Amino acid sequence: MKITWYGHAAFRVETAGVAMILDPYRSPDSGGYLPIEDGADLVVVSHENDRYHSHLGQIKPPFEVVRGLELPQPPGIRVVRGIAFQATQVYESPEKNLGDEVSVVAFASEGLKVVFLGDLGHALTPEEVEPYRGADVLLIPAGGPPTIDFPLIPALVDSIRPRLIIPMHYKTPKINLSIAPLEHFLACFPHDHMWRLGASTFEVNHDTLPIRRTILVLDHAR
Repeated sequence: MKITWYGHAAFRVETAGVAMILDPYRSPDSGGYLPIEDGADLVVVSHENDRYHSHLGQIKPPFEVVRGLELPQPPGIRVVRGIAFQATQVYESPEKNLGDEVSVVAFASEGLKVVFLGDLGHALTPEEVEPYRGADVLLIPAGGPPTIDFPLIPALVDSIRPRLIIPMHYKTPKINLSIAPLEHFLACFPHDHMWRLGASTFEVNHDTLPIRRTILVLDHAR
């Protein structure tokens, strides 16, 4: 499986002959990230926010759209192009206000389970965490409010028990949101192994997963 971080919450995942784009932003309205002008088989959006998370207009067609808020809740599964998806409706705000609905999206392929937390803004209950325990790869917002606040992050990660953590959705010179830089997130994990790859793309399979929980910092590709 090949994972590329475009920037903000947008990723490209290539697995089992399928190319997916997660949560594409709209450029230049999102800040300074360059447009995502690649083609893809699937575009997965955690919720409807055309500026930062669900912009389809700059991706080369044709592609199929998978909407997290329309996926089956666990234990339900929807298989799209051989990839098994499920999702849990959550909220961007800790108050869980109507209209703040977002989703946690998980997919399984090539013997790997990837959990994409999207714009999650609060702690998860044990029942909400259960389907995602033992994830191999966790894509997690790392910029604090309006997504999940830093004091809640260590317990959430401990409960999911991922092998590989890839932070996203944090402050860089390319984004115009009032969110924190990556260092605030890294301070939550003073004893974890941290690897700054110096690249935007990483390849992983079940045999190359780190034995020790590792935070993998990618450069943004756009």
